[in-house]
Amino acid sequence: MTLLTARYRHFWRYRAVKTVVAVVMLWAAAAAAPAGAATPIQPDNRPTPLAGEENGYVSPQRLITVIPGCRVAREAGPSLALLYRTAAGQGVRIGASDCYRPVSGQVSAQRNATANGNSACAAVPTTYPDGRPKGTSMHGWGKAVDFSDNGHGMAFGSPGYRFLKAEAGRLGWNHPGWAEPGGSSCPEAWHWEWVGDGGTKGADQIKADVVALLPSTDDRGYATVTGLGAIAPKGSFKDMGSAAATPLNWVIVGAAPTPTGYGYWMLGADGGIFTFGDAGFFGSTGDKKLNQPVVTMAATPTGQGYWLAAGDGGMFTFGDAAFFGSTGDRRLNSPVVGMTPTADGRGYWLVAADGGIFTFGNAAFYGSTGDRKLNSPIVGMAATPDGGGYWLVAADGGVFTFGNAAFYGSGADAGLQLPVVAMTRTRTGNGYSLTAADGTVVSYPR
Repeated sequence: MTLLTARYRHFWRYRAVKTVVAVVMLWAAAAAAPAGAATPIQPDNRPTPLAGEENGYVSPQRLITVIPGCRVAREAGPSLALLYRTAAGQGVRIGASDCYRPVSGQVSAQRNATANGNSACAAVPTTYPDGRPKGTSMHGWGKAVDFSDNGHGMAFGSPGYRFLKAEAGRLGWNHPGWAEPGGSSCPEAWHWEWVGDGGTKGADQIKADVVALLPSTDDRGYATVTGLGAIAPKGSFKDMGSAAATPLNWVIVGAAPTPTGYGYWMLGADGGIFTFGDAGFFGSTGDKKLNQPVVTMAATPTGQGYWLAAGDGGMFTFGDAAFFGSTGDRRLNSPVVGMTPTADGRGYWLVAADGGIFTFGNAAFYGSTGDRKLNSPIVGMAATPDGGGYWLVAADGGVFTFGNAAFYGSGADAGLQLPVVAMTRTRTGNGYSLTAADGTVVSYPR
């Protein structure tokens, strides 16, 4: 990460005594299925059809955008978005060459394969009694993705392929047996299918759809938020509604509570804003072309505005949120994954996946993990109530403390099955909670 001024220095201060547990490797344990579970990641498991839909004729409202140019079945969207975020955090540049494929695309794919002498290498559309072509590809259900790798085609052994082999299964994405080397006459390193609902094998589900955690007003409850805008309230959390029934165009990537605790915003990857309770609408980037999708948001102290941050560190301000700077014009080593404002709203911090910290306005620099090799990428941050420090949390649940942020515990010893995706602190700053992608929440002190 290139820093242009001393103000954006990256130093790493590690509290060895307090945070040694935070860096314990959780990945291998998290990837393992629970005892007795029937994993859907099997060579002969395939995606299930979408109820009430036809292959290749799927209704637009049943699809959702994950990255530009890639729409998939709504239920597959959140896990695919997490897969992309995980790859970016590890420095792997995977994209998509094909996602949902309408029947016209399936016909074209078959014609092209035949013209190239590979007619067996594309799903063959059949015909309905009325003469319409009938889709047969798993792309036609919006449950298959052909991945690209660093802007090129994916190959066996390439960085993107190795990443998918290591991470895709735990999030519900299967590489079918026919696509494996030697599995058929047309193996495909790039073709992966979503079977997170159990697939045709009827195996256990893999839920990897939670993206945010909202605290209650009294710290005696919380709500998890999914990539489809659903919430799961617990304890004293006040349910003000959700976007679950909204025909979302893009996946939800974040959420933020109002200062009163009687409302909240949800954020789409395109910068679309959804308001609930006393959360006001002050604008969005939903109608703008972004250099990179937005990844997080935060409210101003008054609740009369909010900031949105994109993966390149571009900042967008609405209402009484002031602009203090961004990293949108810099080349970053890792993407921005989180931001939090100072107590008075006259500054903010941005954190990148390598733990690099960028300070703007009156946000002070207390340290970072930007020059260290982490076991897992950083996925979020929270500031202490007085702005005198901050916490960083990694995907394996490791917690890193800086300034006056105290260490209360780590998710590395919590037996989490899926990656941590977000953290919140208590209103007093005397604790924090972490949520994993399956909605498991662990709070500290325990």
